[in-house]
Amino acid sequence: MNMNVLKRVEALREYMESRDIDASLIIDPLNQYYLTGFYAIIYSRPIMTIITGENTDIIVPALEEEHAKEEAIVDNIHVYYEHPLGEEFPKDPIKILNNILEKHSVRNLGVEVSKIPHSLAEALSKKFSIKDVGEKIAEMRLIKDKEEIELIEKAAELADIGVKESIMNTRPGMTELEIDAIGTKAILEAAASKHPGARVDLFVMSPSGPERTSMPHVFSISRKVKEGDVIIHSRQVGLLGYRAESERTYFVRKVSKEYAEMFEVMLEAQKKAIESIKPGVTCSQVDHAARSVISEAGYEQYFIHRTGHGLGLSSHEGPYLRFDSEQKLLPGMVVSVEPGFYIPKVGGFRHSDTVVVTDDGKKVLTKVPRDIDSLVV
Repeated sequence: MNMNVLKRVEALREYMESRDIDASLIIDPLNQYYLTGFYAIIYSRPIMTIITGENTDIIVPALEEEHAKEEAIVDNIHVYYEHPLGEEFPKDPIKILNNILEKHSVRNLGVEVSKIPHSLAEALSKKFSIKDVGEKIAEMRLIKDKEEIELIEKAAELADIGVKESIMNTRPGMTELEIDAIGTKAILEAAASKHPGARVDLFVMSPSGPERTSMPHVFSISRKVKEGDVIIHSRQVGLLGYRAESERTYFVRKVSKEYAEMFEVMLEAQKKAIESIKPGVTCSQVDHAARSVISEAGYEQYFIHRTGHGLGLSSHEGPYLRFDSEQKLLPGMVVSVEPGFYIPKVGGFRHSDTVVVTDDGKKVLTKVPRDIDSLVV
């Protein structure tokens, strides 16, 4: 990780030099992790990274001092205090920031325009000429390096473990929350065994039945699943911050003819979208590959979201597989492929897989069976 972080900082410095930017202030926690290797649980206490042509400085509250010393790949750590024992030390992170910027005679300051709080941006704009570096960092994060892809692939393996365990152990009378718990336990056990000491986080939802699966994003509740129910079981797992997504639509004990026909439409739409992925293809072309299948089957009005999105440090990031995006896919991009449709009071149908764009096509990282025979349990 150390060498990759340093390469990213150097790439940002080259961009800064080309735009006459003296220093960049990084506020977004994921961008800070990307550029320093330091990831903190942030509540109300600000953490800021300042990158100049020579140094990388980070400003942290006292309770993160030891954590930063352990993980942050930076030149200087500045600490502010909010307790009596630190009374003689700095208390205001903004004063520390101003001191650093003055020390480096900063005139042109780069910030993440879409991330920085308005009040801070307004205050800084009175002293510095503000330029955006947020789009450049987002562009850098689009293309994953070898280590990032390896982490996403391992996260995909963990997500698959959870999906398989939850699906195969589903029984009538279980609640959505109980279904979630089975796979979550399996993921955490596998993570402890395969990746000891690594930071792991996860998200899961299992809407079930006609009403709840017709809503694409709802948290699991204590609803008990019934024979014949459709369930959309969705998981994201993060390993050292890098995320993968695995999701399957499945059925409890039996599947109706109507549901089976709708399932096959969804499955074919996802298949066509995955088949279309390769370098040079636009995001809109991937979306069209899926949307045309669903439209031809008569369900276009129920396909109410994009076909997929990027995955990496964030659960949703670029590129976005939208109908109106002409962004071209490039090797190293990682996306979810998840076309679906949702008919009110009937049900919803969506698989999601994590796919990396390769030099000559793509590689599907999630491996849970997609066919209906494997998904009636």
